[in-house]
Amino acid sequence: MINIGRQVVRMNEGWRFQPDAANLGEQGEWQAIGLPSPITVTVPHTWNVQEGLEDYRGAGWYEYTLSIPEDWRGCRIRIHFEAVYRDAVIWINGQHAGSHWNSGYTAFEIDLSANIKYGAENRITVKVNNSNSDQALPIGNSFDWADDGGIIRPVQLIVTGQTAIKQVKISPEVQFGQAGHQAAGKVIAEMQLCGPSVTATVEIGIFKDEVRIWHDVRTIPPGAVTWQLTDVKLSPVELWHFDQPHLYQIQLTLREEGQVEDHTAVNFGFREIAVKGHELWLNREPVRLMGVEWMPGSNPVSGMAEKQEDLVAMLERLKEANCVITRFHWQQGSELLDWCDRNGILVQEEIPHWQQPAEPDQHTFALALSQATEMITDHSHHPCIFAWGMGNELNGQSEITRQYMKQLKQEILRLDASRIINYVSNTIHFQPGSDATGAGDLLMWNDYIGTWHGDLDEHEVIKQIIADYPDKPIVVAEYGLCEPVYEGGDARRTEILRQKTEIYRQYPQFAALIFFSLNDYRTQMGEDGEGKLKQRVHGSLDIHNRVKPSFAALREISSPLLLTEASVRCEGELEVTLKCRNDIPSYAVHGYYVTVSSADEAAVSQAVPAMQPGDILSLSIPVSANSVQQQVLTVYRPNGFSVLKQELNK
Repeated sequence: MINIGRQVVRMNEGWRFQPDAANLGEQGEWQAIGLPSPITVTVPHTWNVQEGLEDYRGAGWYEYTLSIPEDWRGCRIRIHFEAVYRDAVIWINGQHAGSHWNSGYTAFEIDLSANIKYGAENRITVKVNNSNSDQALPIGNSFDWADDGGIIRPVQLIVTGQTAIKQVKISPEVQFGQAGHQAAGKVIAEMQLCGPSVTATVEIGIFKDEVRIWHDVRTIPPGAVTWQLTDVKLSPVELWHFDQPHLYQIQLTLREEGQVEDHTAVNFGFREIAVKGHELWLNREPVRLMGVEWMPGSNPVSGMAEKQEDLVAMLERLKEANCVITRFHWQQGSELLDWCDRNGILVQEEIPHWQQPAEPDQHTFALALSQATEMITDHSHHPCIFAWGMGNELNGQSEITRQYMKQLKQEILRLDASRIINYVSNTIHFQPGSDATGAGDLLMWNDYIGTWHGDLDEHEVIKQIIADYPDKPIVVAEYGLCEPVYEGGDARRTEILRQKTEIYRQYPQFAALIFFSLNDYRTQMGEDGEGKLKQRVHGSLDIHNRVKPSFAALREISSPLLLTEASVRCEGELEVTLKCRNDIPSYAVHGYYVTVSSADEAAVSQAVPAMQPGDILSLSIPVSANSVQQQVLTVYRPNGFSVLKQELNK
């Protein structure tokens, strides 16, 4: 075996695929069962955007052939699937290698080493089945998004020495000092090995902006399969915030008898998010946040098999809307979460327990805990994730559901005690004090008073919720308009957004609002369209990422800054007055800047001094009096996303 460290082979191009409606193939020998000739596809892939297979639920087969060099003999060779929807069985060279059941959005990997042929071609076969299942989460066909089948996220071959790193869990802690002093940080890392160590050492480096700021070499006890790093303290540290998403990286190099066996790197960030009474605090600052939910998998060209460019296009729209918080009904991939880490979006990632069973039992509990374990093990290093979600829209008024959520929360706390844990309810408006969302750290309410929930008195409902939970923040996890069930079009969507937001702003107990939704979305429950275009019309963007008028309203409402004046006071000088909102959204702004630009002259840029909620600030900006083109004033966040833009009168 060569001194290999770690090699990663991206397995994107050259897969062969064919459906198997009769479910004939077994033992990985699908070529011999008389199916039509396979087609060549690129992974990520789903068959549910292919012509003729848009509504197909059943078995599908994938095959990949790759050459394994002789000098990999003695290596550990694993295949890592970011997600396969849903049930997957894997063979290598006709030999069963492993499987993954009942969870279509969590990552898994399988060791192929025992059946590899070195110096030869190797055939990997994957059988995937997206049939409805009462054994899985989500259950049956009771969920409101697309059930696209296939290898829907990237696949990698990971080649290491026999002593290899299976998983790294990073638990950074922020240590705040006295007011006016920068925070310090503590790094706790736990490394799991694929096999017991013999004479292993691990070299640890911690980096900020590619500069190493801490380094050491430690010995791993013989026979150990886990190892912990607990004594690293860094001072000062730069905190992760949605406006200034500072990231660090830990690099681990594993050696046996001086030979590099494995090497990996994990990004992380220092930030504290906590509930204090009815307030949500980020890095010791009370914040009230504005957000929107994006439903992935909605581009009819790619479906759930989204490429990086698909993800980025939608995430940039979310940031363009001035939204800094979101939630996902199901587990997401590492590429999406990495982008949120780098660009600043707070995320609640959820177990896909949607409506059914309305009163969960112990079978459901085992499924949920298994998925929570996979989700948290894989994603706990992401600073963007502020909360884990236990489910959405069950029978929240049931004592069975309430006790279930309490029990599940305790188990999730054992996996990760550093994050908020919530259940999202659409029943709290009935009897708030007995609703299952009370088991979470936040009250999360899908509010459809005026549509799905009838014509209740919004203020009376809110006052009762506050009376029953005086010391818990409220997050509106969904509010909006679903067409065509409810009429009024995008104009009514904008009206609901404006009216309800103004109501929530009146009550300091509301810590965050998440509008539903950013986009019209593909879903098997859709009332509009057919096949791969079956959708719910609920968004401020259509399924092709084209904006509707309500998108501008969302961007305006979500801005932390208001432009109250922009006028030329004297020749060559622009007077700008900004107000920092103090309702929703409400948070301090640091590092913002303003530009004045035109098509025929270079932009003029000026820093915006730090502002606290409620502050009003006037700036004098020198501008050219010679420009003949329309001048545009733009205010930007520190990471380059615009907050507001206005054309100036000539």
